[in-house]
Amino acid sequence: MDLLKTVSNYIKTEKLLPTGCVVLAAVSGGIDSMVMADILFRLRRQLQIELAIASFDHGLRPDSGSDVAFVRAWAEHRGLPFFSGAKDVAALSDGKNVEDLARRERYAFLRSVAAKLGPCVIATAHHRGDQAETVLLHLLRGSGVTGLAGIHPSRDGVVRPLLCVDRNDIADYAAANSIEYREDSTNSSTKYLRNRIRLELLPALADYNPCISRQLNDTAAICRDEDALLDDLAEISLAELWSVDHSKLSGTGFDLLAPALQRRVLRKAYQLLAGDLPELSFKQVEAIRCLKSEQSCNLPRGIKAWRRGDLCFGQEMPPLQVLDTEWPLLIDGTWHDLDGLDWSYCAAAISDFSEKDLKPNNKYAVLLSENRAANAFWRTRRDGDYMRSSGKGRRKVKDLFIDQRLPCHLRNRWPLLVDASGETLWLPGLRMTKLDEAPNNILIKVRFSDKITFNI
Repeated sequence: MDLLKTVSNYIKTEKLLPTGCVVLAAVSGGIDSMVMADILFRLRRQLQIELAIASFDHGLRPDSGSDVAFVRAWAEHRGLPFFSGAKDVAALSDGKNVEDLARRERYAFLRSVAAKLGPCVIATAHHRGDQAETVLLHLLRGSGVTGLAGIHPSRDGVVRPLLCVDRNDIADYAAANSIEYREDSTNSSTKYLRNRIRLELLPALADYNPCISRQLNDTAAICRDEDALLDDLAEISLAELWSVDHSKLSGTGFDLLAPALQRRVLRKAYQLLAGDLPELSFKQVEAIRCLKSEQSCNLPRGIKAWRRGDLCFGQEMPPLQVLDTEWPLLIDGTWHDLDGLDWSYCAAAISDFSEKDLKPNNKYAVLLSENRAANAFWRTRRDGDYMRSSGKGRRKVKDLFIDQRLPCHLRNRWPLLVDASGETLWLPGLRMTKLDEAPNNILIKVRFSDKITFNI
């Protein structure tokens, strides 16, 4: 009776079973699921729920069919709706993924039944021992916080009302209430990793900490809360950074995120493109995170990721755009767009500007003589472009871009102010040529759109 109260309180605290819903209990015939079925049967009126029983035969043991018959008899004796399914999992598997395939087939069956029952939740008999095994299993596989969160009390329409009790509590309840159950011989086999964890690893760890199972459950609870928080933050970040039209993440915003959020945002961005499966591995996520300018990496489902200021996703990385356009320098005090470059400029005599426009060391403003400005024009870089430096020296524009660490994708789209001889006079925001004439009485200012992502 104490276990009934414990489970009842847990169900109410975690809000596992909405009033009036149908609960489809997944019952294999083993001690855990039979105790769960008995408890839900006893609590059904108190909880105001309707109870149905489902049993699935994986075909992994010769006597598995009799387990289903046993559960059917139990349900019919109590007047409960009963549903059964079967699949020869061994025949469908490749011999390596029997456990995973059995789980997928079982849940597919349970969901198909639940869909026919209207407002329905599926109940499974996972308990604290299962939680401890799951946490260790994920730890051994190298999981992060999401894996260490273990089994959730309620998730995707599946609830676990016994997750608050130990295996010993279940055994005591079965003995006290003369609950019959079936023994699954595969539970004692060390062929499966989960069984080895239960039969060998957990008892060994209990020598170091007798409360290891409870501690692992506490760890899972902490990780679930932290996982939920990080997931919410990642959703917010994704909404702010993701461009639906262009399938890309803002590079500037992404770089400001903590690594933990970067990884989650990348996984969510990939899911938007590829669906829930397959998930990206840690190695694949890190490959995207570490991309440098103009680098790319291949992902599952034929998707490629590349870095071009922003983090972009698609089938192929497009070539860098090259513009061969020239724009005359118009000295009229009006802002003019350099079409295709996301830059604009304004040029006029000094007298037309205010004092704040003439502040020194402004990388986005330059003074030219009237003669030079009259024949100047804008264009993008070309092979052989240079700028004069101190003395009689000159530097290639290409080398200046490299020195300033200008990202590759911006180099073909950076405006150069050039004179009639082809000499580069100014790289806005980067470099001014060495001029020897005066007076410099034409002020040219530039500004760029927020579409440009760079760090200089």
